[in-house]
Amino acid sequence: MLTGSQIVSTKMNQEQLTIGYDQFMPLQLQERIRLFNEVSAENRALLIRTHVERWLAANHLRLSREQAAVIDEIVRSISPELYQAERDFEKVTQEVEKLREKAEAVFSRDDVIQIMSNRADYVPAAEK
Repeated sequence: MLTGSQIVSTKMNQEQLTIGYDQFMPLQLQERIRLFNEVSAENRALLIRTHVERWLAANHLRLSREQAAVIDEIVRSISPELYQAERDFEKVTQEVEKLREKAEAVFSRDDVIQIMSNRADYVPAAEK
């Protein structure tokens, strides 16, 4: 099995690591956390957005309109600014907690973990 460092590529002109969702999510939790902290804010946002969008695609048939609206709000909130070192940590924490509270009001605990946690399971791309 490949380690995270073997599947991470380096951008041509930068020292910043990048990794795709399909390579990132199957890794063990500790390796995911380590790599997440090494990639760019843009890569972090892409990983999170991809996960939430795939979760939505895999679960959309069972969701109420209210649940789908919460997921849409979560997706819209995901941006590189959330993951930049220079961010307003207090503001970001408050925004994330508001979204978590909305999610907890309409989803089961297990769903919230799968949507908004680093302990979430890998979601493969939907068949076309």
